[in-house]
Amino acid sequence: MRGTWTTLLGAGALGALMATAAWADTTIKIAYPGWDSAEQEKEVTSIFQAYEKANPGTKIEIISIPFPQMKQKLIVSLRSGDAPDVGYIDGRWLQEMQAAGFLSDLTAFMKTQPMDDWHELPWKTATVDGKIYAIPDRIDPWMIYYNTDMFKKAGVEKFPATMSEFVEVSKKLTGGGQYAYGLIGANDATLIGRFLNFLYAFGGNFLTPDGKQGALNTPEAVAAFQYYGDLLNKHKVAQPSALANSHNDVRQLFMTGQVAMMIDGPWARGTLKQMAPNLNWHVGQIPAADGKKPRFTMSSWYYALFSPSKVKPEVEKFIAYLLKPENMARSVVTIPARKSAAAMPRFQTADWKPWIEAAPYGDPLPITDKFSQIADIVGNAVQQVLSQRMTAQQAADDANKQVNALLK
Repeated sequence: MRGTWTTLLGAGALGALMATAAWADTTIKIAYPGWDSAEQEKEVTSIFQAYEKANPGTKIEIISIPFPQMKQKLIVSLRSGDAPDVGYIDGRWLQEMQAAGFLSDLTAFMKTQPMDDWHELPWKTATVDGKIYAIPDRIDPWMIYYNTDMFKKAGVEKFPATMSEFVEVSKKLTGGGQYAYGLIGANDATLIGRFLNFLYAFGGNFLTPDGKQGALNTPEAVAAFQYYGDLLNKHKVAQPSALANSHNDVRQLFMTGQVAMMIDGPWARGTLKQMAPNLNWHVGQIPAADGKKPRFTMSSWYYALFSPSKVKPEVEKFIAYLLKPENMARSVVTIPARKSAAAMPRFQTADWKPWIEAAPYGDPLPITDKFSQIADIVGNAVQQVLSQRMTAQQAADDANKQVNALLK
């Protein structure tokens, strides 16, 4: 997707919306991340068209932003007064945006919705002091995509269940210019989600339970830093370019058969099917650290009403439409946040089964209004370990010191 504030629509949707522009009484601007697949673009824009048809005089304008730049661009627009009315946003940004006063209180709105039809977990991220500031649309358990042909060629019959098994399997998959694991080392928005899965697997966390101090130098967290670095430097089962690679780089390496595994969410399914139709892959749960129960990232995406909006009643009506089970089931590229939407036939397939089974083991992204700053600190620490400029313990201690200073 284009990296500027651009109204970006599918061809059919664009024509339909241009026809309404001359007479629209109300324009609702929605910030949306870049499409994960052509199918998603088609479904979402058709839902928006249907809303316009049912509500003459209303125009839906999509502001599409690639994910790595989305949070920054939203913050800039909200501060400048040129903000969209509603955003489809990652849960990791909610606490920070709420603390800055950018989100409208949607507690009263949710009283008009059957809240017990939603999965419980994503509400933790959307709630501050008992008030709801965003409505979950989807939940995303993260898993490992793996190339089944490469596994078969290496004689690996079973996906690894523990981190020790993961290393042993990875050694079998590495050789001849191919590597087992596509490791992200570039410190951008895509690193922290991948590293968090290792931090969670080893029992680590960003912060102490009360949220007042860093927890990045606990033995569990240090073990995660060490393991992540060892994949590249000790075991040499990750691609040599890892330190410079971001999410898109790793996905390309996976699609071209240069790495056998990568961590991603269910949104990647459509992209892989569209861009690499001949690639044979499956998914496996992120292995548990030895002696521990499975634990990995469960992210969520939400609809949020931005406080500067001048058309809040119209936006709430639009959000209510998007949250209908039949619309949610069509628009999401992952698991719907509403139980009734997830129960629809689309999700009752063998293809979706691993994701549904993984969901109970997921933990939300750290809930803190300092998420972005802490993520950057952790990303720098990961880079120190990958580049071997610091040991895992040194990087963890330094990162924790920075986090504690940030929290004062």
